[in-house]
Amino acid sequence: MKLIRSLKYQEVYAQEKVTKVDSLSLVLSGKLVVSQNQRALHIVFPHQFLDSPEWFGVSTDDYFQVSIMAMEESRVLIWHRDKLKLSIMAEPFLQSVFDHILGRDVVKKLMQVTQVSESIASNGFLPSGSYDDAEDKPMLIMKKNVEGHGLTALINRQLQ
Repeated sequence: MKLIRSLKYQEVYAQEKVTKVDSLSLVLSGKLVVSQNQRALHIVFPHQFLDSPEWFGVSTDDYFQVSIMAMEESRVLIWHRDKLKLSIMAEPFLQSVFDHILGRDVVKKLMQVTQVSESIASNGFLPSGSYDDAEDKPMLIMKKNVEGHGLTALINRQLQ
């Protein structure tokens, strides 16, 4: 029902429109970048779920709409999605708690995407850290990119 998968630097965890959504994964260590159409959307840090948005309203027959790649060596705890849902379905309270935790993770991701977009648009800085931190320090100073590919450029630079 669960396993721990180690990912090497630049190893692909999920490929857009190729990998089926059949699991729920929690990052134990490392950082992974989520992208769509080869454009970075956000970074997933330790203790965040990789595929929490897919938990809601997506079946195991569907495919990821994003790609996920390790930015450094990472470890991910993976649960089989259908087996996990079956095991918590009998306990409404547990199911509610689980949905709440995943819902909060989705909201954090949406806030991170918004914060990254606004930050790059306003001052060319990408805040560092897990976005739970109160203090934001620039990870890299970059020129504003009119086309909006600032995060992608930053991640590509980190991967080099």
